[in-house]
Amino acid sequence: MRITGGAARGIQLEVPQQNVRPATDYMREYVFNRLSDAIVDKIVLDCFAGTGAYGLEALSRGAQMCYFLEKNQKVVASLKKNCERVLKSSQRDPKTAKIMLMDLFHFSPEKLPSIDYIFFDPPYPYWEEKWPELLSILEKMARMYPQSLFIIEHPAHLQWPTDHLLQPVMPIESSKKKNAPSIHFFKIDKERL
Repeated sequence: MRITGGAARGIQLEVPQQNVRPATDYMREYVFNRLSDAIVDKIVLDCFAGTGAYGLEALSRGAQMCYFLEKNQKVVASLKKNCERVLKSSQRDPKTAKIMLMDLFHFSPEKLPSIDYIFFDPPYPYWEEKWPELLSILEKMARMYPQSLFIIEHPAHLQWPTDHLLQPVMPIESSKKKNAPSIHFFKIDKERL
């Protein structure tokens, strides 16, 4: 697993032994090719950060700042190493990455400044086990950051509710296999505010 583009391209990321399913190099490269230079100088939030792959990819490609939210202390130890490697390789200030040891189910978005991009890639079992809670978190975040673009990775078989505040604006990558990942860009449906 590696950074696929930008100043830290090729840097290997440590993947902890805990229950972590990082976004694949292929999926991240596809997403960031779509974002292109729009990520430059933007503020990013990497939810359920794990290895930090999405946020670190954003920093490597010129994002101004990334906040990483992760609740597992052992996973955070690997995330810190990954941040150090990527920031050193790309000659970035360590302050451009802020790791927050936090359970997203108890997240208070008001603790953060304005966010431009939100990467939301929870462990796959959560989509089945905590579906209402995930939708609630996303609605709360959408209300706090109505200008944000959400990049959400979820199982391909999942049917997004048509009445949710966030609605897909662009499919990125999808598969017909049940447990394969699907990624979409989501924006707030302002008519539902």
